[in-house]
Amino acid sequence: MAHELEARDLTGPLTGAPACVRMAPQPADVSDLLRDESRMTAPAVASVAEPVSLAELRQVLRWHAEAGHRVTVSGARTGVAGGAVPDAGTHLVSVARLRGIVDLNLEAQPPTVRALAGTTLRELHTLLTTKAPGWTVPLDPTEAGASIGGMVATNAAGSRAFRFGATRDWVEGLTVELASGRTLQLCRGRDRAEGDTVTLVDGDTRTAHLPAISKPRTKNSIGYGFTPGGDVLDLFIGSEGTLGVVTEVTLRLAPSTEPRLAFLQCFATPAQAFSLVEALRGDGALRTTAIEFLDARSHQLARETGKPEVERVLAHAPAQSCSVFAEFGYDDEAGLEATIERVVAHVAAAGGDEAAGLAGIDDQVLRDIRVFRHAVPERINATIAQRRQQHPTLHKIATDMAVEDKDLLWVYELYTTRLTEAGLDHAVFGHAGNNHFHVNILPKDDAELVKAKAIYAEFAKAIVARGGCVSAEHGIGRIKKHFLPVQYDAATLETMRAAKRWLDPGWRLNPGVLVDPA
Repeated sequence: MAHELEARDLTGPLTGAPACVRMAPQPADVSDLLRDESRMTAPAVASVAEPVSLAELRQVLRWHAEAGHRVTVSGARTGVAGGAVPDAGTHLVSVARLRGIVDLNLEAQPPTVRALAGTTLRELHTLLTTKAPGWTVPLDPTEAGASIGGMVATNAAGSRAFRFGATRDWVEGLTVELASGRTLQLCRGRDRAEGDTVTLVDGDTRTAHLPAISKPRTKNSIGYGFTPGGDVLDLFIGSEGTLGVVTEVTLRLAPSTEPRLAFLQCFATPAQAFSLVEALRGDGALRTTAIEFLDARSHQLARETGKPEVERVLAHAPAQSCSVFAEFGYDDEAGLEATIERVVAHVAAAGGDEAAGLAGIDDQVLRDIRVFRHAVPERINATIAQRRQQHPTLHKIATDMAVEDKDLLWVYELYTTRLTEAGLDHAVFGHAGNNHFHVNILPKDDAELVKAKAIYAEFAKAIVARGGCVSAEHGIGRIKKHFLPVQYDAATLETMRAAKRWLDPGWRLNPGVLVDPA
């Protein structure tokens, strides 16, 4: 008999809407909840609930289940794919106030922490510093204000994914509130599919047969993942709230005592920069945590912010140079010296000038480089905001695609050649260690915006044809749904719909996000 997943009723029937539900709120009163960092905004919602406890949240979800309401779930709303933006007329439920550590088990092998879904990564790191000194969760998405639940929803990654992987690699357990209003608790290694068979006891008993949902051999955040015989919780990681509401996340901990070397090297050409990237990721003697790339336009944009940290970082950068930033771990003084020696040798072999580099082990250098890196999107957003004064519908086009190691230079040249030919302002930066660039296209008017969208679609087709993915770390949300048929064949898309029907037969959770009915 197949292993059965049993969803528990922790609430029971209700007599009416819970007290925290605000019916038909004025859009101006809940404006922050109607948008996320994608800049998409919903016109209105049927109700808003911001529960402050799991018990209260479960009452809200049970009420919605009994009424058959469509529900949009949101958290910190730091996503850039529109996944937290509600459909008009849906009922919005925010988990942002469910925060804190529920359980800390330093005796487990490995040690784990269980946190409420609304807890931000920044808050979790601060709490661990106090409650579990010497331990951390080494994930590092672009936005430290991202919530733990949101990171699970999109399988978030970031610069340190080169060494530590994405969120999925650190999740040991999940508590999920299902569309029925019942609660499912999943543990890695315990709750596994029986071949392709998954059975859920959720008021009734439902069984689904799901073929493998295969993923490219790249960093990716492209919807449901399933492997016959594998852990069922992996279905929920990357599901963007469409299969259930993640309320608690159990994460593995790693030691946090390792010192870090920050290193930034400027190069005259991208080919030299990518030569260093390939050397660093091929050197097994180095403990390389992150490898980032910023092109010459990114340098220019960062300088336009006027930040002193940017000027310190680029003090010795030649004109029109690009750069590679890398972070390394080491154990002691001898390890630091050996790391520096190896990195400097790789820089020389790539044709770099050591005088155009920056290295440091103190927090100030790390902070300066991070400010430099974040100054680029900050200036891009400011530039678009300025251009929008003349063209109100204007927005940037930002890609999130990844390719295999062999295609790093190929994809960079694809981006820059095509965009230069089209005369479009653009900057290329991002996670070179994972062959994952964020190409930001900055249209100057509506005609250029149309052109940029068309070229983005060209990129997606070319990259998937080479074995890459259309979304490496930010998810599909609403904005990139049209890329799913580029990424997956019809049979795989039907498997994703089958998983959705199995867990949410009424198709009520996060309508309009990720996958639609056939």
